[in-house]
Amino acid sequence: MDDTYLVEIRLGRTKWRIREMVTSIAHTYDIDDFRERHPHVTLFGPFTLRDDTSSRDLLRMIGEAAAPFGPVGFTIGGWEKREGMHGSVIAFTVNPSEDLKTLTTAVAGSLVSRVVSANVWDGEPDKKWFHVTIANRLDPATGARVFSGLSGTGITPGVTGSRLARALSAFRNLFSNAGMTKPVPVFHPPLLDETGLRITVMRGEQIYAEYDFLERRWVMTGHDHASLSWQRTLLSFRQSAGYEKRDPAKTHPDTIFVISDMHLGHANIIRYCSRPFLYSDVREMDHVLIKNWNYTVSSGDRVFHLGDLRYGRETLPLRHYRKKLHGKVTFIAGNHDEEELGAVPSVRIEYDGREFLFIHDPAEVPPSYDGWVVHGHHHNNDLRNYPFMNFTGRRVNVSAEVIGYCPVSLDEIAQRIREREKSGDTTPILLRQPGPR
Repeated sequence: MDDTYLVEIRLGRTKWRIREMVTSIAHTYDIDDFRERHPHVTLFGPFTLRDDTSSRDLLRMIGEAAAPFGPVGFTIGGWEKREGMHGSVIAFTVNPSEDLKTLTTAVAGSLVSRVVSANVWDGEPDKKWFHVTIANRLDPATGARVFSGLSGTGITPGVTGSRLARALSAFRNLFSNAGMTKPVPVFHPPLLDETGLRITVMRGEQIYAEYDFLERRWVMTGHDHASLSWQRTLLSFRQSAGYEKRDPAKTHPDTIFVISDMHLGHANIIRYCSRPFLYSDVREMDHVLIKNWNYTVSSGDRVFHLGDLRYGRETLPLRHYRKKLHGKVTFIAGNHDEEELGAVPSVRIEYDGREFLFIHDPAEVPPSYDGWVVHGHHHNNDLRNYPFMNFTGRRVNVSAEVIGYCPVSLDEIAQRIREREKSGDTTPILLRQPGPR
């Protein structure tokens, strides 16, 4: 057995989306032999153990370093290219949370004197490059070619994904469509939120053990993301993060709530939008979304669902879902809704001295409208342009993934607007974090 170890955070919710993008990039640029098969963020290593350190010692030291931490968050977005020990590395940029940076330092401090590391940065964790590898071991010319293509004809990392980069890609494809060159796919850099739920210790090419932050123990089996063990980890994560409510919330009578794109019965939405559920158990997702709704909404509350209540081959009849949902519900028509839902195209409402337009797709807003737009449709697939709250564009994205899988009150939205108007801060809020209840 290979005696080389690696300590990492494997992607969980975003694993499918990132792996699909990596595969597509590798195919486009003919670098499949160099692509990363198991996307992850490296914490420490690769390394070998000293003679006085056993594998049991290794797990004990990592476990002690990780004990003060819960799940660690980070975002994935943008492209980077660096020169590694064995050639060029093309990667997704990772913006680590303070917890992830502190955890990395703690793990390095516990291991650096007891192992032989092949990574020069393990001794200086404050300088660590956080990233998710797309491909490595590339020769410099290939690395430059791939990065140039991804970033838009040599645009520097600081402006990747900018309007200029997109314009150059569109210009290049214009000539492709005219038959002058082979069409070149345009890869827009993602902006995805992720949470490390386990520390994975690799031994060679195999998972040796995983430390579960929520259960605070080592998991020696059930590492596959289709396992019941992983399903239990996702359950603990949802409850700790507030994505699955355990008790009904107290609301004032006649509260107005909004939510969009529940996609009940739609298994593929779990992968497409990185929902924290097991892909093989769409009924669990349905149960949690309906429970969250009913633990948030009382019978006298008004609820506006802004499109796409259900979808997919495994979905149950509409009446099955409708009779389970509390509140006085108005359905706004989405692109996947049936006529029997009785949905309306949009609704305008005055609230807290402001006008709000409830609509599924923000592209269908009348050009002359200058109030606040509350919409869905984009899920969490374009958080740069459609975050939870865009204060300069006066847009609010209430897709289920963006607002924490439970309806959000219009009062909360109005309060956030008032606070930002008072402070003058127009920084967008990417995601609503509901918190545990």
